[in-house]
Amino acid sequence: MKLRTQIFSGFVFILILFLILAGVSIYYLENVGQASERILEENYSSVKAAEELIVSLAKVDQILAKICLGSNYNEDILVRILDREKEIFSSNLSICKSNISEDGELKLVNSLSELYRDYESQLLSFNNTSDRAGLYFSVLQRKNEILRETCSMLIDLNHSALSSKDQVVQTLYFNAKAYVFIILIVVLLISGLAIYKFPQMIVRPILDITEKIKRVADGDYKQQIPVDSDTELGNLSKAFNIMSVKLKEFEESNLEEIKAQKTRIETIIKSITDGLVILNESKDVILVNEAASNILDIPEKKLIGKNVLELSLDNSVMRGLLESLEQNDTGNEEDLEDEQSKNYIKVERQEGQQEFYTKDVINVHDVDNENKSLGYILLLKNVTYFKQSDDAKTNFIAVASHEFKTPLSAINMCLMLLQDKRFGTLSPEQDEIVVSMKSEVQRLIKMVSELLDISKMETGSIELDKKLVTPKVIIDYSASPFDVQLSEKNITLEKVIDPEIPEFMADTEKISWVLINFLSNAIRYTPEGGHILIEAKKHHDKVEFAVEDKGPGISKQDHNKVFQRFVQLQPNGVKNEKGLGLGLAISKEVITDHGGDIGVVSELGSGSRFYFTLNLETS
Repeated sequence: MKLRTQIFSGFVFILILFLILAGVSIYYLENVGQASERILEENYSSVKAAEELIVSLAKVDQILAKICLGSNYNEDILVRILDREKEIFSSNLSICKSNISEDGELKLVNSLSELYRDYESQLLSFNNTSDRAGLYFSVLQRKNEILRETCSMLIDLNHSALSSKDQVVQTLYFNAKAYVFIILIVVLLISGLAIYKFPQMIVRPILDITEKIKRVADGDYKQQIPVDSDTELGNLSKAFNIMSVKLKEFEESNLEEIKAQKTRIETIIKSITDGLVILNESKDVILVNEAASNILDIPEKKLIGKNVLELSLDNSVMRGLLESLEQNDTGNEEDLEDEQSKNYIKVERQEGQQEFYTKDVINVHDVDNENKSLGYILLLKNVTYFKQSDDAKTNFIAVASHEFKTPLSAINMCLMLLQDKRFGTLSPEQDEIVVSMKSEVQRLIKMVSELLDISKMETGSIELDKKLVTPKVIIDYSASPFDVQLSEKNITLEKVIDPEIPEFMADTEKISWVLINFLSNAIRYTPEGGHILIEAKKHHDKVEFAVEDKGPGISKQDHNKVFQRFVQLQPNGVKNEKGLGLGLAISKEVITDHGGDIGVVSELGSGSRFYFTLNLETS
């Protein structure tokens, strides 16, 4: 049977049940109505007619009494009324004769007819006799009373019949109500059972098909649904079985090709000479080549399936990779810049050799959804030779800078002596040449000093001499060299120091050098008559030093560049010829070595605020 036919049959079955209920209800209601109608026809009409007979007899008796009273009444009118009441009596008597339904009612009606005929004959005598009063009081009055008593008996008989029949009707009504209620309960039970069972019959195969589809979606293509009917669900089951077979055939035909592709990819990855580690979105290792296994010094079998966090607990190389992963996830551009500047890992071998590897993190995204991460690729490239070359370059710069600094200082001293008038007077042209040479020598000395400082930073040969110091000492020490420059440009320098800042541990000379660098730049870019603020304030367990100017400012996209090496921004369109762009880079190294943070807040046309924070260490 078709599914549509099953549903239609179910609704027709429930409709038939309710039609049966409606038919039974109508049948019993009709019986109760007919019984009530019969009572009205058989008994109530007789009662009503008998009551009218009593009224007519009373009126007749009243008319006869008035006629006997004498001339105070119009006899003709009374006679006409008497005739009309006699007609009414005869009419109601006919009604009583036609509605005889009870035992003894016929006898009473016949008796009433005979008594009335006798009474009517006496009335004829009343019209012809001269002694009307005697006839009325001796005969007619008594016969009238007998007639009324007989009518009352007829009424009582019908009243008794009405009471008994009302009990019959009440019984019939109660039985009808009980039968209808019982049938209603039966219909509701059958309908409820049908409503409960019928959807189950339809839904059960649908749920079975749904479960099979879920299993197919999970890759179990062996699922089959038994086909035991030619309904729509049966056709759906047939289609599902065909689909399952086709999917299984497709899986089997492509499985070998997929395995071959997987093997080919794994072979390519493992043959790469650079270290390669592939992670899933949870940062679990799913593939690693031999080179990476050697770098990490962990067998491949112990790497597969392990989480990077777990591996980093006992492996310094993996800790470095985890740091790169975390910085990649945060997406902080400043952290990424710092990471790129130290984008290598040092591996100590048992033979005492050192190897250096660059670390690159590639975040793999879903092609259809760029916000969904599928995992990570970690690349480790051997750059030992390049690192050794870089170290040699740094050492060479340090040695060369140190060697250059001595003769340059001597040349600078000689130029100063040439300007000393005790050794002779120079012509204006000669004095101008000496001043120019002195400026260039000082510029060279500054460049060599910066190169020497940065090389020391790279080799880690600079040691911090931390001592207890107050912010006021650092600010006063930093600002004192600029009194002449501030006076020449008529710039006011405002110092703001939080009195709640306690003494803390820091290398006074190097921290002051950072502030001097900040102040030097602020004076250079602040217009004449401007204002510069240097302040120290407390932030929880840190102290913040800042230098704020009202110069041309720095665009937001250049904020990270200002702390890179050999970068010189030109906010006012004029290049700084007095340095190599290493001042802020060296400042960043100094603050980082102190365990602090450094940064800038600035917008074009709104001035700049360079700041750094240090921990409030007291010992």
